[in-house]
Amino acid sequence: MYIKIHRGTSQIGGNLIDIGTAQTRILFDAGTNLPSLDGKEDKDLIEIEGLTYGKPEFDWVFISHHHNDHCGLVERILPGIPIFSGEETHRILDVISDFTDSPRPGIHFHFKNCQPIQLDDMRVTPIGVDHSAVDAYMFLIQADGKNVLYTGDYRSAEHIPAQIRQLLGGQKLDVLISEGTNIRAEKQSNNTPQNEKQVGQRACQLMMKYSGTVFVLCSSTNEERIRVMHQAAKAVGRTVCEDLFLTVVRTGREENTLRFVAHYTSEEKTPRTYAYFQHHFERQELLGAESLAKHPGKKVIFVRTSMLPFLMNYLACCPDEKNLLLYSMWQGYRETRPIKELLDFCDAYGIDVSYLHCSGHAYRSVIQELIRVLGPEALIPIHCESQDRRQFEELHPNCLMMRDGKRWEV
Repeated sequence: MYIKIHRGTSQIGGNLIDIGTAQTRILFDAGTNLPSLDGKEDKDLIEIEGLTYGKPEFDWVFISHHHNDHCGLVERILPGIPIFSGEETHRILDVISDFTDSPRPGIHFHFKNCQPIQLDDMRVTPIGVDHSAVDAYMFLIQADGKNVLYTGDYRSAEHIPAQIRQLLGGQKLDVLISEGTNIRAEKQSNNTPQNEKQVGQRACQLMMKYSGTVFVLCSSTNEERIRVMHQAAKAVGRTVCEDLFLTVVRTGREENTLRFVAHYTSEEKTPRTYAYFQHHFERQELLGAESLAKHPGKKVIFVRTSMLPFLMNYLACCPDEKNLLLYSMWQGYRETRPIKELLDFCDAYGIDVSYLHCSGHAYRSVIQELIRVLGPEALIPIHCESQDRRQFEELHPNCLMMRDGKRWEV
């Protein structure tokens, strides 16, 4: 068995991990580079022969989760190469493509948690993990008598070692390919939430302090974050409001939720989005900005950076309220133009902003414990800043500092 990392050894995101045998070749994740913080529309120009151009040379592609830095190149994969993902990952990507009027991803097969898939002489077992994306997985890859675990992105690993040991059946783990987004950072101060439960507890406290509307800025696909915000709102007697996109992404999970339309949809200009709109409109589930503002009671409204016109109309109907925005995303996004515009808007309208977030990635102590318990023969760091790769050498005596494009025989 060989491992060849086309991209990801010295950066966060853009994962492209090629693992195969003399007979079979599989790509794990097909990610694009993370967007630049300066707002420039940099296209990902990477080309891989046999994957994005030429004659197909990969037998299968496996996607660990729906974040773009792990699946953004899916639409460029050559026809004829079958793509696997989790069922919910596929559904979410379809919804996103419909609302952005982009090609639907050509995902062909779904895998299930801890159910091995035999592909010629290679066996792949997906293992569900906790991450800031629902339906995220690690992969155990077995072939030629070797065992390789690719972590994808994960936050905690309490139950993972027992599952891995059971799947290995007494065999050793030859290689652990581990993400290291937070390998340098350890858990922060006591005032910073370390998990979703603590995010929810702090959200309750903040929601009780404000007499007006609490707006929440978080990823529309961070299901666990959205769920704890729902729980916090319910605990303090607030009504939760979700726009059409969030409603469709989440398939209307909670009852007693108000649904609203933040963007114009047209059967002629945006037919794919309009189909979702029509479905919910006919069920009388959608409100406009003014109707939502006049609805009685205190509210929690999930927002996105594209909603400024909607927010202007909403606030015009309740000008005297003291409102709050819960910024529940990575702090680095504050440097992007859309986030800056939203924060400037909050400043202009007197909306307080409170940062409330926890990382979707494992801290050093979690990574260290996973390495210790699994005891791999070799460790390959990926998905971390170039200057942080050496941090892994302190965690394992056989740490392989691979470079993008180099092939290594297991």
